Amino acid sequence: MNDVTTAEPRVVLVTGASSGFGRLTVESLARRGHQVFAALRGVDDRNERAAAELTTLAADERLELRVVELDVTDQASADRAVDTVLRTAGRLDVVVNNAGSIFPGPLEAFSADEAARQLDVNVLGALRVNRAALPRLREQGHGALVQIGSISGRVTLPYSGLYAASKAALGSLTEAWRHELAPFGVESILVEPAPYPTSIGNNAVSPADTARLSVYGEGMGRFVTELTERQTATPEDPRAVADTVAALVELPGGTRPWHVVVAPEAQRQAVESAARAADDAARAVSSDMGVAAFMTAGQPRTEAGIL
Repeated sequence: MNDVTTAEPRVVLVTGASSGFGRLTVESLARRGHQVFAALRGVDDRNERAAAELTTLAADERLELRVVELDVTDQASADRAVDTVLRTAGRLDVVVNNAGSIFPGPLEAFSADEAARQLDVNVLGALRVNRAALPRLREQGHGALVQIGSISGRVTLPYSGLYAASKAALGSLTEAWRHELAPFGVESILVEPAPYPTSIGNNAVSPADTARLSVYGEGMGRFVTELTERQTATPEDPRAVADTVAALVELPGGTRPWHVVVAPEAQRQAVESAARAADDAARAVSSDMGVAAFMTAGQPRTEAGIL
């Protein structure tokens, strides 16, 4: 049975839709009556099965759900995907930048080339997709960019430095888009989930320098064991992230919070507190620089009270 919403149907492009948060999000949005484009790379090879499953789901449940090829590391691919959406639907209301990868391990063990690959997917990927979409969103005078960040973008734990750096950078881009795009009626929102049990770890990329990695083996092993034990003891449902994105999609333009944390209560409160402090600092610094008028006002979820 479809979980139909009373909100006006939106046209939504979701990257990284083969699994994890992306897969849950496209299924949720389509079942709520939205026109959804599930973007994934390698629809004819590495993600052929996922593409077929989504196509079958759409047919079986009569959903407005289509698969579109999109490699976020390729600007031409992003341009083609957005063009497909516009030719098919005639407009684009929301872009959800969910595609991402994780390179876990001690920083010393990673080469600069490996670090560049992590940043290419998690940071430049969103830049490419939004660059493809923004001309139409600005022309329409409305739309939203939703970036799936991480609480790791605020709180850096050991052995996740590259991933944390990528999510911190994505948060900075989201903030800049927020201010720069407001005059055009386009919103930019950051969703920061806690670590939820998804398949992202299945494709984790370890450092090629195994000699340097081995130096940290004991400490990293204990860290992973203790983290896994805690998450296994109190598992969180990743559908909470998909539900949050669906709520953001369905809110009227101009009412969406700029920042939402999806995490256990203690983690959520801590990260939201850090976000409010950063926002206060931005206002103070921009005011002292004489450019406060260029900063867009906005409230995180706890103050907006709308999610």
